[in-house]
Amino acid sequence: MNLSIYLPNKLKEQFEAYVQSKGISRSAAFRKAIELLLKQDKKTSWGSWMDKFEGDGTIEPFEKSRGDLKAPNQDIF
Repeated sequence: MNLSIYLPNKLKEQFEAYVQSKGISRSAAFRKAIELLLKQDKKTSWGSWMDKFEGDGTIEPFEKSRGDLKAPNQDIF
């Protein structure tokens, strides 16, 4: 797959300096950047604390009070 992208001049200069300092091709650098982006995006989560979250058992569940809610207005306009 071939791609064309636009880089602002400052970013292009930084990118060119980076690939030259690392001795890699632009294509290799772009491939690595995309791999890292996709890998990082998969790791995005609430964190392990959320997996263990149990809630506060002393608070009454909202669903228990649903019967106390007013009926919706049938003609809202």
